[in-house]
Amino acid sequence: MSEARQALYLDSLQADRVSVEAVALRVQTHAQLSLFYPLRRIARVVVTGKVEWQTAALLACLDYGIPLAFRERDGRLIGHCLSERSNQTPLEALLVYCADHPEGDAVYQQWRCQEEYQWVQRAGRTRQYHLQGRLAYQVMGQVERWVQALLPCRFGQFTAQLQAPIASHVAEVLAAYGFSDNIHLPVTRRVHLARDLAQLLILEAYWLVLRGERPSLQAERGLRYSLVAFYELHQAHFEERARIALNRLWRQLKTLEVD
Repeated sequence: MSEARQALYLDSLQADRVSVEAVALRVQTHAQLSLFYPLRRIARVVVTGKVEWQTAALLACLDYGIPLAFRERDGRLIGHCLSERSNQTPLEALLVYCADHPEGDAVYQQWRCQEEYQWVQRAGRTRQYHLQGRLAYQVMGQVERWVQALLPCRFGQFTAQLQAPIASHVAEVLAAYGFSDNIHLPVTRRVHLARDLAQLLILEAYWLVLRGERPSLQAERGLRYSLVAFYELHQAHFEERARIALNRLWRQLKTLEVD
């Protein structure tokens, strides 16, 4: 069960400044301690008093759909900072609406294909090579050969051992977007976000290897441990790519709601 998102309360008596590091807010206290709060665990932020905020930290909250409220020390509200996703239709509701809309399946598949096309372009650039295809399956033969040459194990083993950590991470990311446990079930035969997001993260693992981030095989710990450690080392990158993909999906599905 994924942890529920919770409110983050910051008081100027303790908090000095807020910045962002990878996918977490970093709160520096007056005592020079650094506290880290994963963005996907934050439901909202309430700031009391004058706490210095890095612009990148504010933008990260907005990207994650986290509303912020700023109050005087006496509790009087100064103002709010709301993102495009704040107080808007949740992504899960949009997916359900997508399933009932006559054009919903096409819009969802367009998103999935666009995400794969972006990955194909990025994968080709790692080798300064123009891959002949727009979807992952069309170029996977070439990509597999590239990746295999850099792996300490068989390509199939690499893919198989990453399935479990990716599935767990996808559940956490989707929970941060307000999804219920039903997300593990397909909305329709072709609209299955948990499955498709996991597939995008598998592709992202291949891209990391192509970029030079080779997994290290720790013989004394075994292959499974080594590959899970590889995923955990790059977890912030995977989460960032998942967030970008989900935000794109939200914007595309919103067009159905408007129509």
